Amino acid sequence: MRPLIKKFYSGEVLAAAKTLPVVGRHLLQKNVIKIGIPLVGVPLAVVLNRYTTLLAGRHAQAVFRNEARVIELAEGMSRRSRHPRLLLWVAWFVIRADKKITDDEALLMRHLVRLVRERHQVVDKELADLVDIDPVEVWDRIDAEPGDLSDVVDAADRVATVDGDVTSREKAVLSELRDRCLRV
Repeated sequence: MRPLIKKFYSGEVLAAAKTLPVVGRHLLQKNVIKIGIPLVGVPLAVVLNRYTTLLAGRHAQAVFRNEARVIELAEGMSRRSRHPRLLLWVAWFVIRADKKITDDEALLMRHLVRLVRERHQVVDKELADLVDIDPVEVWDRIDAEPGDLSDVVDAADRVATVDGDVTSREKAVLSELRDRCLRV
C-alpha cells in the first residue's frame, strides 16, 4: 500500500507535506496510510471476493453437472439392462481395462451398483470382494448367458466413454466383448 500511496501523494501535495515540521509530516503520513488502506483495501477485497466467488460457483456448477451426467448414464444403463449381474461385471471389466480408475468411472460404478441393487434386487457379493478382475471369468459369464446381449455391449460402450476418450486397451476389450456377445 505504501508505494501506491506515495505515488498518489506526489508533486504539489508532496511539496506541501514537506513544508510541515517533522512531527507534522509523520502524523500526515500515518493518517494518509490509515485512511488510504481502507479506501483501497475495501474495494479491492470486494472485487477479489466477487471474482473468487464466481470462480468457485462455476467450478461447483461444472462438478455437479458432471455428476448429474454420470448418474443419468447409470440410471439409463440400469433401466435398459436385461442382464444386471453381467452388466456389473462387464462395467467393472471395462473400467479396469486401462489399469486405472478415474473419478467419473468410480462415480459411475458406485451409482450403477446402487441402482442395480434397487431396481433389480441384485447384490453380487463376489464382485464386491473383487479387486483385480480376471478376463477369463468375465468371458465365462458371458458365454453362460443365453440370448441377446446387445444391452451389455451398449452399456460397455457407455462405460468406456464416461471419462472421455476411449483408450486402446478399452477398445481392445470392447472389440472382444462385441465378438463374444453379438454371437448369432
